[in-house]
Amino acid sequence: MTHMADIPAGFRAELIALDVDDTLIPWNGSIGERVVDAIERVQDAGVLVVLATGRTPSTTIPIARAAGINDLVVCSNGALLVSVETEKTIESVTFDPRPVLEELVEHLPDAVFAVEDTNGIFHTTRMFPAGALGLSIREVPFEHLLREPVIRLVVRSEQHIDTGFGPIVEKLGYESAIFGVGDVAWMDVAAKGVNKATMLQRVCERRGIDPANTIAIGDFWNDIEMLRWAGLGVAMGSAADAVKAAANTVTSGVPGDGVADVLDALTLT
Repeated sequence: MTHMADIPAGFRAELIALDVDDTLIPWNGSIGERVVDAIERVQDAGVLVVLATGRTPSTTIPIARAAGINDLVVCSNGALLVSVETEKTIESVTFDPRPVLEELVEHLPDAVFAVEDTNGIFHTTRMFPAGALGLSIREVPFEHLLREPVIRLVVRSEQHIDTGFGPIVEKLGYESAIFGVGDVAWMDVAAKGVNKATMLQRVCERRGIDPANTIAIGDFWNDIEMLRWAGLGVAMGSAADAVKAAANTVTSGVPGDGVADVLDALTLT
């Protein structure tokens, strides 16, 4: 682990991937002027800046535009690649939710289940505040969730606030599952092997970028693969130790400022 915002001498960035919540902006907050200026400088230098987030396009694109990012965003933890300019999905990775749902409902009969379609719309068995995840959510019967391939499955359970989903995830062996506990126990399940890093790799292939010349900045469990994948992984100072361990360096824990510290180190030195 190197020092705070320490960029190796001679490091050349062609792509910078930024997590959104608690990295680029505070949770449910707005983007700061300092980081907007820093993003403008690196883009003017020819660097591709991409947001990489668990959010859907509906809540990602406005932030990208506010940040002056008008090219690409990676949404839904790597399941969607979206054009900011056209708001159209360029690439998506879907899976059949039926086997997972049928298995989970046996273990969690009282949980709330939701799936996200390729348009970023959530279909749920019971309404819940999607918040930053997305703007569109529709209540449907459980059978409706089984009809078509989806990009994400979300499980929520108030009964598991104390125990969490860890033992269930371990028992069922889901490879691409992110889980945690807040005011409710929650779990995100994606297609096996899909995460922010896998779609960022596709961006590099599309644009002819060497992954060794990439920077990724993030703060949460769903950023770990991205931090390990990047040529330079940068963890926010507020991140858990396991997230920091996946990175090459650590920056400030202040959303926006920590990102600006890294970008300034690239452009102002």
